[in-house]
Amino acid sequence: MGYYISTFYKGKFGIFLSLFISFISYLIIAFILANIPPHVILTPLIVITLMLIATIYFAKKENFLIEKKIKTSISDIIFRSLLTISIFLIISSLPKYVPSNIAGIFSSFPTILLPLMLIIHFRHSRFQARTIIKNTPYGLSSVVIYSLVVYFSYERIGIVYGTMIALFCSVLYVIIQGKVLRFFKLIK
Repeated sequence: MGYYISTFYKGKFGIFLSLFISFISYLIIAFILANIPPHVILTPLIVITLMLIATIYFAKKENFLIEKKIKTSISDIIFRSLLTISIFLIISSLPKYVPSNIAGIFSSFPTILLPLMLIIHFRHSRFQARTIIKNTPYGLSSVVIYSLVVYFSYERIGIVYGTMIALFCSVLYVIIQGKVLRFFKLIK
């Protein structure tokens, strides 16, 4: 959400502002959530509720298409790889420098999504970055369903069948979510 809000800034340092605001927003939310005791049912329910609210909010926002195709060069691939590796290494090393009670908040940092957002923002525009953010919550709640089913199924039926059931449930959730939200005209 922080990255989305920051994409409305049109100045010279828009990408850096987006990066800074999104990181600060993540830290604020993570610190708040770090003080809430986890519960096997309540925590996923809160996360799914927040994802649904974000999905409904972003459903009314415009999708921006990529208007010009940019050919990817080897230097682009190297830059993207180095950016992703750098972000991953920085985030995964931060827990060494913070108190142990908050070190775990970095385990859920979007180390893959952030480089993608920066690359899209840099190579195309802030509008395409908004489109990615707009569509992320819709499918991300299925990851919560997947994790919840894995938690309950692995010990009872094993990894193979647990994974198959978790994948089936997460896909089913996305289908049902889409139908319900469209039925109530909350999304298009």
